[in-house]
Amino acid sequence: MATSTRQMHSSAQSFLNHLSLPNDHNEPISHTELSHVGEGVFELPQRNLFHRAKATITSTTTQPTPPLIGPMSLMELHNNSYIELYKTLWTMTAPTLAMMELWLRLFALLVGPIGVICLLYRDMQCTRSEETQVISNKIMITAVLALASSAVLFTDSLYVYEYGRNFGCCLFVLASILAIRLVNKVKSDATKHNNSKKDTTTKKRKANIFFAMIYGLIVTTTIIYLRSDGGHAIQYYLDKIPHLSTYVSATTSTYNPIAQVSDPGIDLPTIQPGFYYSKNNTLIQSIANNWDETKRTYNTNTGATPYLVNGDQRTGIPFLVNKVKEQEYIRVYVRNPFDDESIALDIAFPYSSLHEESDYGDTTDSPSLFVHNLDKPVYLVLHGLNGGSHEEYVKDFVSRRRSEGSTVIVMIARGMMNTGMKGWNVFHGARTGDVDIAARAVKRGLNKLAESYGVERQTLAGIGYSMGAIILSNYVARSGKQCALDAAIAVSGGLDMRQQLNFRRSMRLWQPMLTMGLREDILLGKYARHYRHRLTTEQFMNLLRVTSISHLDVEAIVTYNNFDDLVHYYSEMSAMGDRKPEFQLFDSEDETCDTTNIEWGRIANVSIPFLVLQALDDPLVGWRTLGTGDVQSLADSGSGNTILLLTKAGECIFRLKVFVFCWENDRLIHSFTSYTLGGHVGWPLGNNPKKEGWRWMNDIGRDFVLAFVKAKQDAIKSTF
Repeated sequence: MATSTRQMHSSAQSFLNHLSLPNDHNEPISHTELSHVGEGVFELPQRNLFHRAKATITSTTTQPTPPLIGPMSLMELHNNSYIELYKTLWTMTAPTLAMMELWLRLFALLVGPIGVICLLYRDMQCTRSEETQVISNKIMITAVLALASSAVLFTDSLYVYEYGRNFGCCLFVLASILAIRLVNKVKSDATKHNNSKKDTTTKKRKANIFFAMIYGLIVTTTIIYLRSDGGHAIQYYLDKIPHLSTYVSATTSTYNPIAQVSDPGIDLPTIQPGFYYSKNNTLIQSIANNWDETKRTYNTNTGATPYLVNGDQRTGIPFLVNKVKEQEYIRVYVRNPFDDESIALDIAFPYSSLHEESDYGDTTDSPSLFVHNLDKPVYLVLHGLNGGSHEEYVKDFVSRRRSEGSTVIVMIARGMMNTGMKGWNVFHGARTGDVDIAARAVKRGLNKLAESYGVERQTLAGIGYSMGAIILSNYVARSGKQCALDAAIAVSGGLDMRQQLNFRRSMRLWQPMLTMGLREDILLGKYARHYRHRLTTEQFMNLLRVTSISHLDVEAIVTYNNFDDLVHYYSEMSAMGDRKPEFQLFDSEDETCDTTNIEWGRIANVSIPFLVLQALDDPLVGWRTLGTGDVQSLADSGSGNTILLLTKAGECIFRLKVFVFCWENDRLIHSFTSYTLGGHVGWPLGNNPKKEGWRWMNDIGRDFVLAFVKAKQDAIKSTF
């Protein structure tokens, strides 16, 4: 974050004065409106609150003095045991292996066909030539990569979602045949009599390794394919072997809910992409009418990057290539009355234009001043996991909105970005009190500002990304009519995070890298002593070695915050966590969910226009986290304030056909390229995604808010 020393115009200073929040987290806040916990917010489990109340009665101090904040040495973390340290270092290979597999999946569509073509060409050469062809190491490596890539195209859920089974199956069968022919050729060459003994031994060893790799890939791919239904068919036959089934059931852990959920197999979305909203809510209907359909459509016709073909690519590439200029912020603090912890708010004012007349009646004389415009929406941003106002896509949103004249406020999750903590209540994803107090503080300031100038209060819109979207969704649902926001947008979040428990692809490929960063920077880099105090030695050692966010939550967050178990934590975290989970998540009746509420639970309490933007090919947050297969009924739930914009992967397999027929029938092009795409916090644009950044995703938030503002104005006009 770039802390700004830029001078402020009187308009920006007036905004800060009416906001009346300190620049130092140690300064007290005396506003009575902010001295109580908001209605409907969630802070800690009831069991934790009970222990706090009991401690208050029985002792003079509710908690022991919190330990120091800061990193610990590796040996100190491992109780000065080299054995424990080596165990941890060994598990650190998981992110490296995940990265290698992810790179293979990113480029499988390119490597697979090209590799098969090379093998086919080599096979034809060997067939035509009467002379003995030497099989080089390059050809063998090509065969392995081609077979592995075609196996990915055949079995990976995102590629199957894009192209179906036939494309990958044909490529895999062809690659297998060519690879087996090459194996036989290598083995034949190794046994020729004209080889020396040393040469024969070397060639046989190489042939055996090549044989094991090729047949290992074929067998592994076959097993993965047979388990595409979640392994139910294989399990059916295994259950017929009494001793084996008894052993498996006896060795299955009951402590970890991740091991107890059903396996969805290849897990292809059953939800159709589209724009879902209630036709019975006049305000929502007006928002839909005022929102240009082309601006909320993401496909190759509207500029989607044509060569990024699945969710992995549309997620990874933007993060690799997009770099946004550092943004300047003014930092203030608001205090959560529940535990007196300070929450940082980074305020990004728009810049003034030379001699531009401001909303306050005077003129600016310098283009370097911060200003605040009374007629523009104000945005409250919730960043992603282990992020802050320095995240690239957050800076992208800030840069675009401030250039349009809006003030953007980024709420920093407690304890992140070098912000301090004075108690024990570190960050967890189910807490909604922080966003509630931040939204109420900003709304209070905007009300005071509007009253002082005799104008209508500006629109306050919340936008959350990834983990920030999960928290924002939960807050909007829990707070109901007491929600301090006027509108909200959740980008790549989830409404029912219990459905993430069986998203094993995300756990294996993406979460190891996220987990390593979160653990090193936040959990252990700052708050290791906090966790070590509350966790057992075994739990703390497991925390050092987890390789997925869900396993990290099991080992640390659940125990530290006194949740009953992981399902309880994810239920409290989710906007739809009080419903019985859909998609047959649990094989048995789920007794942890509150089913006494009306059918839709707290999501039906949403009282403001709430947009959920989700890609069905999101590789980090699965499509099932939408919480239901009946998304139109979800949009109609309660007062009908929930809107869902769901995007899907494009049928890129047909683009060659598009190019063939484009001169004859333009409509054919539209029918093939009208599918939408996505990814996790992705949606890249153009042939050079770096140039466009996160424009589509971030402009969606703006366009939704502007449509909401226009709908409100139309409603006011219609009353006169």
